[in-house]
Amino acid sequence: MSFRADSIPRHREGADGQRFGSDFVVMDPEGRMLRGLNDTAARIWELSDGQRTAREISRMVADEYGVDVERVLGDCLRLLERLTGHGLLDAVGGLR
Repeated sequence: MSFRADSIPRHREGADGQRFGSDFVVMDPEGRMLRGLNDTAARIWELSDGQRTAREISRMVADEYGVDVERVLGDCLRLLERLTGHGLLDAVGGLR
């Protein structure tokens, strides 16, 4: 499964992400803490709610951080792939 710009990511049922002070961690559906996310990755996680495409998420993050949307899109797609590989995300549509 590969995410594309028109893929719509969403949290897998039971997966969760939370801030603990300055740290942001995500947990898989079994409740295991899998990884800490930096601020940008945490924002992508928060926006991956099944309502927006990867491109829309990237545009929002690019606007918030003042960076190029195409650069963010590439990073966003790689992150979505990694989180999916860890069992944290599914896609509503737009997969190849």
